Amino acid sequence: MRTLTKKTSLSLALALAFSSMGYANEAEIEEITVVAKPTSYANNVIEPAMLEQQSSVSSVLSVIDNLPGISINEGDAFGGDDWSTTITMRGFSIDGNQQQLGMTIDGIPNGGSNYGGGAKANRYLDSENLATVEVGQGTSDIASASLEALGGTFNFVSKDPTLERNTTFAYTQGDHNATRFYIKHDTGTLFDNTQAYASYSQTNTSRWIGDGSNGGKDNQHGEIKFVSNFSALTVTGRLSYDDVSETNYNSVSLKQFAQTPDWDQLTWNWTGVPHFDQMFAEGWGTLRENTLGYVKFEYAISPSSLLTVSPYYHKNSGRGDWIPPYLTSPVDTDGKPTTQGGKNAGSYGFADSQGNPLTPDANCKETLSWPWDSGTGLNPACYPDTATPVMSYRHTHYNKDRLGLTADYKLTLGMHDIEAGIWFEQTDRDESRDWHKVIDARIYHHFDSTPYWTQYKNTFETDTFKWYIQDAMTVGDFTFNIGAKQYLVELQKYDHFEAVRSDKINSDSDVLFSAGALYQLNNSTELFASFSENFSAIKDGVLERDGSTLNEIKPETAENIDFGVRYNADRLSLTATAYSIAFDNRITFIAPGSGSDGIDYTVGTNGSYINVGGIDSQGVELSASYMLTNEWNIYTSYTSNSSEYASHDPSAYDANGVILKDEDGNDVSPSFKKGDDVIDSPSDMFVISTDYYSGDFRFGISAKYTGERLGAFLNEQTRARNNVDGYTVLDINAGYAADVNAGPFKSIDIAFAVTNVTDKQYLSGGTGNGSTYFIGAPRTAALTFTATF
Repeated sequence: MRTLTKKTSLSLALALAFSSMGYANEAEIEEITVVAKPTSYANNVIEPAMLEQQSSVSSVLSVIDNLPGISINEGDAFGGDDWSTTITMRGFSIDGNQQQLGMTIDGIPNGGSNYGGGAKANRYLDSENLATVEVGQGTSDIASASLEALGGTFNFVSKDPTLERNTTFAYTQGDHNATRFYIKHDTGTLFDNTQAYASYSQTNTSRWIGDGSNGGKDNQHGEIKFVSNFSALTVTGRLSYDDVSETNYNSVSLKQFAQTPDWDQLTWNWTGVPHFDQMFAEGWGTLRENTLGYVKFEYAISPSSLLTVSPYYHKNSGRGDWIPPYLTSPVDTDGKPTTQGGKNAGSYGFADSQGNPLTPDANCKETLSWPWDSGTGLNPACYPDTATPVMSYRHTHYNKDRLGLTADYKLTLGMHDIEAGIWFEQTDRDESRDWHKVIDARIYHHFDSTPYWTQYKNTFETDTFKWYIQDAMTVGDFTFNIGAKQYLVELQKYDHFEAVRSDKINSDSDVLFSAGALYQLNNSTELFASFSENFSAIKDGVLERDGSTLNEIKPETAENIDFGVRYNADRLSLTATAYSIAFDNRITFIAPGSGSDGIDYTVGTNGSYINVGGIDSQGVELSASYMLTNEWNIYTSYTSNSSEYASHDPSAYDANGVILKDEDGNDVSPSFKKGDDVIDSPSDMFVISTDYYSGDFRFGISAKYTGERLGAFLNEQTRARNNVDGYTVLDINAGYAADVNAGPFKSIDIAFAVTNVTDKQYLSGGTGNGSTYFIGAPRTAALTFTATF
């Protein structure tokens, strides 16, 4: 194996480009392992053992959880629910309310990581087809194509086709009815210059919470990739398709978790009482289809210059489901019944035999207390026995089309490595919400396919243009880099019912500067320091909300500073980084009626987005990998992070920190003040893992500690807060791989993985408001058999 540890980005790219030209004629190709590019900002790549620690059923997101500064939480051990997936890094988050970290696939932008129309890396890439993940903590890669890269970037890199023809088949069986079939065919070399593969997988799991009809995940996924070499030109094409239906996990309060730590309050038996059945698990669903294709042209213009151009197209479609325990009465602006637009004039939970709404008995005072107070209107005891319960099945439809192009030019001129590029993307996103009548709520949630009300229908158009330029100058043992980038983003909304197009909203950044220095102390040690201005554009979701004051909302920005050291010797590699981040103009959604109990299913486009000040973060990240022997490796990482709010919450306090009053004259709910610790940001994380290889056998064990987190504020006078306990999760994996060359088989592999071996009960990712959290997955085992022939 040849390890490249001291190459510039350009020379590495050129080396790979030129070496690939001879693939078709080489009998043997040396394996090249890239060990974290020598950059002036903190960056990491996953170790091979991190892939083996996860079952093939698991999502590709899970493999980066042991890297410093990162916390990945998914609803179950198999990544079976996007709704409950949260990612944090250095106090920045991807969750239901925030998208502050960038994500790309082979350098192609993912189109956002939010639930409503976004798609994380697991929608584009099967675990067997993942080569590595490149993580830029804090100071993001200047060329990264993302509108969300405030706190760093993740680039998931797919495997290239093999030189030899073969077919791989894998079958996985696991807990919670998990099954997975995977098949992949590598063509080997075609036409003396092309390699390609095609793969397909089918994955099914059940929710780990509950029994019987409790939902789960049904996922079909396919990928095609080819690499062709023509003298100085390399052409790479990739197409992925993902079709998934997921039943969601629900978040719970600390009190609910203390009472029932293995139940998320969703049910799996239909009762015929709509107030209870609104929590029926299979009515909480995520359906998505994602197709992403790109063609990448890499042209070595000369031995010292490389041009890369990558056009791409992405189509996203699907919906999110909920089952409100009532029917609505939509009316237009004149108060007349309507089926499109307008507003809800009132809801009812029971009807007579003719379908006419009923009101509860005026003398009835009884209510149902779970999952929240029903009021008399939803209590069957307040209606005659002949009354019929009614329900809705609410669909929110998401569709997105993205067409874009990235272009990058690298040039070496003496001591200068120059890089410049652009990113252009045009996005159309449709979102609509319709309500369907449940045919008979006494029996099940089967619904009329024709909606009785389409609440809204909007199209959002976003045009994105980014340019960047960077010069890295090498002077002796020093490398200095200085760069600049700018985002030009334009948004517009079209309301189909009002036939109104909004004014175009510009979300342009200033010219953003970055600078850094790297000093090669000796052959094994380098010191680095960097500064970067990062940016997150205003999302089109802000235009959804009628209460948002668009001319007052500013894009989010962050200034990142890194200082660090890297050491890489024969058996020991380690990295230490200290960082400081100033995050400004954080955008938060303020929901209407947020103080009421239960879910307001009719919110629609109400509510508003506002800027709520900034966050200051400081911390230290450490990681080390040591080969005790040629067979035995130990890896560890530690993160200490302190994130504080830089100002008072303007939705709760005036400029002097005095709490505001609501429209009834009561104090609003307490919130954060300047200097308070940020919600759901763990102060400490520690990982230790070890992997042992003996011939064809392998074994690994990994433990991760996540420190306590502070949540929502409970009392304004005492400033008491929710407090989520820290926890440690232990995982093990074992496997056997051998070249058999018997009959049609070339090799076999048996892999066994168990997550949360001790069956620890804990709360994992939060919803962003510090009030509710998702329950961590229990002990989960999976066994995979793989054969190559």
